[in-house]
Amino acid sequence: MVDFKKRIALKSKSKITNPIDLYKTLDRKSIAGPLRPVQKYALEEWYNNRKDERDLIVKLHTGEGKTLIGLLMLQSVLNLGEGPCIYVCPNIYLVKQVCWEAEKFGIPFCAIDNNNEIPNEFLSGEKILITHAHKIFNGKSIFGIGNNCTKAGTIVLDDSHACIDVLKNSFTVTISRENNETIYNKILTLFSDDLIEQGEGSYLDIKSGEYETFMMVPYWAWNSKKAELLSILSDFTNVDEIKFVWPLMKDKIIEYSCFISGSKIEIAPYNINVEQFGTFSKAKRRILMSATTQEDIFFVKGLNFSSDAVANPIVYPQLRWSGEKMILMPSLICETCDRDLVATKFASVNTKKFGIVAIVSNTKRAIYYSKLGSKLPQNNQELFSVIDDLRKSNFGKTVVINNRYDGIDLPDESCRVLIMDSMPFLNNFSDRYEEKCCPNSEII
Repeated sequence: MVDFKKRIALKSKSKITNPIDLYKTLDRKSIAGPLRPVQKYALEEWYNNRKDERDLIVKLHTGEGKTLIGLLMLQSVLNLGEGPCIYVCPNIYLVKQVCWEAEKFGIPFCAIDNNNEIPNEFLSGEKILITHAHKIFNGKSIFGIGNNCTKAGTIVLDDSHACIDVLKNSFTVTISRENNETIYNKILTLFSDDLIEQGEGSYLDIKSGEYETFMMVPYWAWNSKKAELLSILSDFTNVDEIKFVWPLMKDKIIEYSCFISGSKIEIAPYNINVEQFGTFSKAKRRILMSATTQEDIFFVKGLNFSSDAVANPIVYPQLRWSGEKMILMPSLICETCDRDLVATKFASVNTKKFGIVAIVSNTKRAIYYSKLGSKLPQNNQELFSVIDDLRKSNFGKTVVINNRYDGIDLPDESCRVLIMDSMPFLNNFSDRYEEKCCPNSEII
């Protein structure tokens, strides 16, 4: 006769904390194979030598399996009893993708549902929370701001450069003339005399609605009129464009600059203060998943990472190339093969074998492709739906994406032909102003 009481009383086995051994025990789906050499190296290096470092950067090429590396690191930390743990994606679409990956590999996870409440499984350190950067980085975050924040043991930023763009935008107020004309006109009137002194013609262009023309409010005018500006903004804190930024900027307005164009007003800080988001800034461990082609200066400037952390990322020493890609510049091959010819040939293609995607720099060019027969998503929801179709091998028309280069994953047949039509276009005025006034500019 079996004494089940004795069996139940036996001490449970200690949880596996080595991520490579942990992977072997997961209840994976059949499509999930063994770890790649680059994944093994990154996990071994982290667990054996780097897991006690507070700030860490993992730099691998796109498609090398950073998602699984990040999830295994977090599960290892949970098994060490050092939760809660958060996996942060740049957007909602990638949250769904990472959740699918976690399910495929048998890694326990939870997500924030429609009631917008933080799951108890996350708070108790039972499961990894998979969410997106907008949930954490905004002035009304459910994770709290300042000292009144939800504590996290380890936080991973996937595609960290795209997450940083979300972080920057969380401190920026953008007031559209079309959608918020009353606020726009009040601010324009407040600084009209100062703008006229800078350039009367440019001011008249702005007043008439010229999109390309924009001017920066002089710092002396900004400082002397900040009280009037705050009064205007405080009257409209129920407007979405202001509501989510107001808690972050209301006591720091002196540290902001203002740009005005014929279509919108942008109020942005000179430098962001990530300390406002305590869930990230006070985490015991902060891990950034980064592509090797990106600049890392903002990790120090914006995220308060140490220079040592930036100078010593985890990289795979044996990696020499990433995938096989043929990069063609048609105009250098044949003078008659210009942009219009390429667009005409590919925009109207309807294929069932693989996906074709064109990324353009502005709405005008996106509409051009659309008129030729390409599929143009009108909003984020449509974009995510189209991307999902490509990943599910539902091919057809060429897909055109308007000025979006980060946070989209289209492996293998989902995108065999990628058309990069012109250089990326800077959306925010602070970046455009910096580009305009850089030392190599013809203006200087």
